[in-house]
Amino acid sequence: MQIQFELAKYDEALDKFDLDETLYQIEISEEDAQTYELLKSSDLNLYNWFIEADFFTQYIREEVYPYGDHKKIAVCDINDISFRRFFFFKVSSGDSHYDYFKKLFNIFEESDWQDREEVGKQILERLKTKRLELLIDLTEDVEIEHESKENETVESDGEV
Repeated sequence: MQIQFELAKYDEALDKFDLDETLYQIEISEEDAQTYELLKSSDLNLYNWFIEADFFTQYIREEVYPYGDHKKIAVCDINDISFRRFFFFKVSSGDSHYDYFKKLFNIFEESDWQDREEVGKQILERLKTKRLELLIDLTEDVEIEHESKENETVESDGEV
């Protein structure tokens, strides 16, 4: 099974996301395809499974950003499931996005006339921490691999 996905690059200094604007494809095993089918109806479970899968991180490091061009990224779309609202939500976003986040963050509106901007600010505040959970930090494993190679060098030097 092939999965298509799009990425966003995270600029930590500016705390903003920029769309990569490339549609990537990855071939997954039959077992992973079954997992995908089970999780596709639960968007955040699908997202978490996808970014934690070894096949995905390996593909990103080897094929998409082999030189570590981007330190932190996020997945915007997986096939026809969009996660863009997490990274590009604005106070002026559509009603469907408001309803999604009010439900996700258990935001209760006291009345129909409550100011939309006030609810939007609450959503943005809660999204600050949620976005960090959804980021893929490409530097984490690279640093660990580098440290283990240094240790191997030290050990091999000691055996001489």
